[in-house]
Amino acid sequence: MKRMIDSATNRKNKKEKTDKIQEDIFNTLKSTSHPVATQEISDIIKKSWHSVQTRCLKLQIDNKIIGFRVGRINLWQVK
Repeated sequence: MKRMIDSATNRKNKKEKTDKIQEDIFNTLKSTSHPVATQEISDIIKKSWHSVQTRCLKLQIDNKIIGFRVGRINLWQVK
């Protein structure tokens, strides 16, 4: 029983952490007037490139941000 409770608590904490990262990304994009690269966002919020890229894709699926590529760089902006 304790194992099930611990597992549920870990999922909740992980989800809250993910939501915090997405919120940080969204706020960063909202505060700029130009598209921002994944690496720039990563440097600003001090998270790994991969974590930022994954959260940006989720925000794009949720229709909160727009993403596009210029060469090999992914750029993001608020809708």
